[in-house]
Amino acid sequence: MLKTNKKQSVIFFFIKLILFAAVGYLIYSQLMGIESEKWDDFSIKRPFSLAVAIVLVIPNMWMAFMKWKITLKLLEIDHDKKRNVHSFFAGLVTGMLTPNMVGNFIGRLYYFETRHRGTITFLTLVSNYAQLLATVFFGMIATFVAGEVYQLGDSWQVMSVFVTGSIVAFFCYFFIELALKWFKRSRFLKISRAILKENPMYRWKMIWWSTMRFMVFTLQFSLVLHAFGESWSIELILAIWQVYFITIMVPSLFLGKLGVKEFISLGILGALGLNDFAIVFSSLIIWFVNSMAPALLGLVICDRPEK
Repeated sequence: MLKTNKKQSVIFFFIKLILFAAVGYLIYSQLMGIESEKWDDFSIKRPFSLAVAIVLVIPNMWMAFMKWKITLKLLEIDHDKKRNVHSFFAGLVTGMLTPNMVGNFIGRLYYFETRHRGTITFLTLVSNYAQLLATVFFGMIATFVAGEVYQLGDSWQVMSVFVTGSIVAFFCYFFIELALKWFKRSRFLKISRAILKENPMYRWKMIWWSTMRFMVFTLQFSLVLHAFGESWSIELILAIWQVYFITIMVPSLFLGKLGVKEFISLGILGALGLNDFAIVFSSLIIWFVNSMAPALLGLVICDRPEK
């Protein structure tokens, strides 16, 4: 048993080492790709805005936890407060290690009995889907108000794809129980379908909290850019919404889309004439504050699930 635990500790150490090496390399490659003269224009001009953006991680994480707590309450397994918190942070850790961060259910489900795991997985994916829909909704608003996708122009073909995809995404979210009828042999999907039918407000609650989180994301990004000397404007907010919108469409392997978002931000925000270094550094700060730091905290505070 001791030998097995030692092997697990060694494996876990090398996983963390690889993650930190990958993060360091990606950050280095991002910064080295910026022209040297751009560095001369970069400085933190409004430190208060940066401080507020960092502090906003607290309401951001609280809202994410509220979504998790609502799910547990729906399943009537929310009585253990410590387990609720630890499973939430464990989900943040595994989310960082999976494509598009959808694997947060992996860390969560091991804290609960086997009979609940299937339903927890399904409802967590529904919750994640709600966050995607909030991004799609504001991304489409930004696209229509701006009349174009920054850097891509006002191509009607692009607009048609976005509109069609958005309609399909919303339809699947609110009518997913229709598809579940075909999986009659799956016990947990049958239970999940019954839960969604008996609790129609659940998906609306997920949409509400996801929308509030998206507002925090927007405020954080704009505040960090403001801290680096950029001015607030309607165009800036619309561009930020488009950054998040395009980012969710691009697949990523792990680390919360590190590198992907920075590349998209440079294309869209750069079209508004913003400083390249400010764009990249703002994206990195938002990624670290909202994704990496909570995941690292989870590594520290989470206990092993009890058998």
